[in-house]
Amino acid sequence: MGLLSGRTMCVAAAAAAVVAAAVPAASASPVPATGAWTATLVPGTRADFIDTTTAQEISCGRSTATSTADGAVGTVTWGECVGALGSAAEIEQAGPMTFHPASSSGGVISGSISGFKVRFSMETLLGICTGSITGTISNVVFNTTTNEATVNGGAGLVVSSADNCAGILNAGDPVQYSAAYGVEFA
Repeated sequence: MGLLSGRTMCVAAAAAAVVAAAVPAASASPVPATGAWTATLVPGTRADFIDTTTAQEISCGRSTATSTADGAVGTVTWGECVGALGSAAEIEQAGPMTFHPASSSGGVISGSISGFKVRFSMETLLGICTGSITGTISNVVFNTTTNEATVNGGAGLVVSSADNCAGILNAGDPVQYSAAYGVEFA
């Protein structure tokens, strides 16, 4: 792995922000805090959680991540989410996550996010389906030239719980996450 500058590492943290929750200031995060940033879903794109066993998805038209006061990964939100059969759905973060840069080449930083955990709920024919998606997400990439963070078919996630989901999402099903975020620095 090549040497990464402090700003580049902060930018890499912004890539993690696309799907990560707060990293406490006292944690041993591999990403030093060097400034405030906001990551927002690229206009015209969606953030998609896809159950690869059932081919069902929860697709969100809005998502934003912000840094903490010291520049570490902060809060991530998803909104305007649609579940199975066009039903209303919600996704919310459920714990701290950490970005792990693995390589850097030509201004592109690749890595993964560990500790990923979100809760979901959506309407089904049987009522409200609830559960969680957890794991380590792969294929997190940040382009320092365009300030765009992407997760393209990020594997390594699983439906860890599903209640009243009528087979749409099942505990143990693998999940992929895909999204593209533009990152702005304060």
